[in-house]
Amino acid sequence: MDNIPAVGSSRRRVIQGVAWFDLAVTLPFALPFVAEFLLAFIYRIDAQLGFFTPPGAFGPLQMMFVHIMGVLGVIWALARVREPSETLARIDGLGRVMVAALILHAINGGATPVLAIFMVTELAGSVAQLLGSRRVIAARR
Repeated sequence: MDNIPAVGSSRRRVIQGVAWFDLAVTLPFALPFVAEFLLAFIYRIDAQLGFFTPPGAFGPLQMMFVHIMGVLGVIWALARVREPSETLARIDGLGRVMVAALILHAINGGATPVLAIFMVTELAGSVAQLLGSRRVIAARR
């Protein structure tokens, strides 16, 4: 897939571990009735924490995009579980920074602050993969 040598076993475990976490988080969004429950659960947590953020309207079009996000997340996670590589780790690490920025933008626009939990996990996954990638490159020089 790329011209970077195969990853070592500890690096493989990091890449696959992050991918398995992603699979667990994104799979519910891919499933129609489970996604609706999960979104409602996020807003219940929001209320219990005292934020009382009004939920946005989730009609069929919005839910379609939620499900598409879930399906794409599942596919991307399975690709990294099956074929962990430095290239996929770098792409995922950079993508996570972009997703964290989008989550921050949503929170600043009035979305529930509970989403900050997702932002933290995105940044943690990014650090795990990008710092590991830097170490691999430095070790090969």
